[in-house]
Amino acid sequence: MNPSRDLFQEELIERLYWFIRLRWFAVAGVLGVVWVAYDWGIVDSPTPFVVISLILLVLNVLFSIHADRAKEHPQWATINARVQIICDLLGLLALLHFAGGAENPFLFYFVFHTILASILLERRESYFFAFTTILLFGVLVSLEYTGVLPHHPLLKYKNPFVSLAGPAWWKEPVYLTGILFVFATTVLFSTYFTVSVATKLRERSRRLKALQEELLRTEKDKWKAIIECMKEGVIYVDNGGKIDFYNASAADVKELTLSACYPAYSHEALGEQVEDPSSSNRILQAGGRVYESTCSPIRDSEGKHLGTVLVNRDITERREMEKRLMHQEKMTVIGKLAAGIAHELNNPLGVISMFTQMALKKVPSDNPLQEYLDTIKRNTDVCKKVIQSLLSYARMVPVHPRDINLNDCVTDVLFMCRPLVEKQGIRLETELYKGLPLFKGDPDLLRQVFMNIVVNAIQALEEGGRLRVASDVLQEDSTLEAVRLVFEDNGPGIAPEHMARLFEPFFTTKPEGAGTGLGLSTCKNIVERHGGFMQVESEVGKGSRFTVVLPVKGEFAREGDSMVRAESLWSWK
Repeated sequence: MNPSRDLFQEELIERLYWFIRLRWFAVAGVLGVVWVAYDWGIVDSPTPFVVISLILLVLNVLFSIHADRAKEHPQWATINARVQIICDLLGLLALLHFAGGAENPFLFYFVFHTILASILLERRESYFFAFTTILLFGVLVSLEYTGVLPHHPLLKYKNPFVSLAGPAWWKEPVYLTGILFVFATTVLFSTYFTVSVATKLRERSRRLKALQEELLRTEKDKWKAIIECMKEGVIYVDNGGKIDFYNASAADVKELTLSACYPAYSHEALGEQVEDPSSSNRILQAGGRVYESTCSPIRDSEGKHLGTVLVNRDITERREMEKRLMHQEKMTVIGKLAAGIAHELNNPLGVISMFTQMALKKVPSDNPLQEYLDTIKRNTDVCKKVIQSLLSYARMVPVHPRDINLNDCVTDVLFMCRPLVEKQGIRLETELYKGLPLFKGDPDLLRQVFMNIVVNAIQALEEGGRLRVASDVLQEDSTLEAVRLVFEDNGPGIAPEHMARLFEPFFTTKPEGAGTGLGLSTCKNIVERHGGFMQVESEVGKGSRFTVVLPVKGEFAREGDSMVRAESLWSWK
């Protein structure tokens, strides 16, 4: 479809109404002039003029009705304009015939007609109607001159001033030739100038409209690009409750959001006018993510409702952060409480342990009290161990970082644990990367982490097995390089229901008295204080893998973002 043609037809429809309104005034003017002319004796009979005026009035009503329909069918506008111009031309010609023909000085009203035609139509059609006007006027003059059509004089009675008025000009060939020449040149020049001006105005109007459309399109594309790149999901709903626009971030949640904003309507019912929802916030869950949905109606300057904008913000990380902060606060309170309890119990337990040892020295070895005292001492030592763990967990020993080789820390831990490894018949395998970069950390705290993991693995391999320890380097880009240490055993594994609570303080699967449940929780805290994270993978009957990732340079955006999060060194064997 041609945009220029569409613009011309839109402008033509507006001009049609202007032409119709002008015709009402023109017909009223003709009737008024005829009444005055008849009263003064200028015309013989007003009947022809009244009949022609009435015909033009009826046609004007029909033109108005047709113009209304042309709004729905713009291609009809050109037909309407052509018919109006032809009817006006014939009507003006008939009025001229009954008002003196070539003798009537108002014959130059045809010039106004051609100017109006040039405003309504395009260049080619304007010249066509200009030549048609000249031709019809020439035919009228010729037919009156030859007597085919009767000549209607302008005055009702014969002019008494014949000597002054001169002969009958409509019978003078020289006069008629001059009139035709002047009439034709006036019409053509008027058409030329009008068409030139109208064409320039139309072209300028088209350029302006094209520029406006381009500016609107550019502005629309800019705002669309801005909305598309937003992390928030944006949805626009029209007055019928149908989604008119949404960006990429809202693609997966648009239907859920729409149902939440219009809870009283189903998707099938969202086709008719729906009630205006008020501004509100809702929490939605979809695909394992949590969204905060805001529903805001849009109104124009007059308060009329135009639609509704729904904005979804992904608050999953925020919720997780809030949970972590709450958990951290809870652990802080528990730590302070535990430290206080441990401090209060430490002194009485020391006294019990001291007097138990004194009693053991004084009681003979064959005395039955010896067994009871041994039990008291053993359980006192367990209590002291639990208290020491609580104090270590609550104190949060400060980190004293320095450049260290993590392979050396792992090697020291394995050397200290070698007697236990050999005692249980465990096969130890190491794959330590020789080019491991230096890490800035506290070696004592990191040895505590590695020792805890290795000891847990040894305890899990009660009947022997394999313990594999490896280190390597992971690099995501130029800003993040990390060291990864993996401790893998082929023991019984960890039950799925225990995986989620593995790093919770005081949680343990060991028999009562064999563990405090603070080891892995302490390890996790130490690793996170060094900027890293721990990962556990386990399968019942096949073993467990503990992975410690520590950044050498750069930092993790948040836990789980890096590619190193889900990688594994080996498959289960």
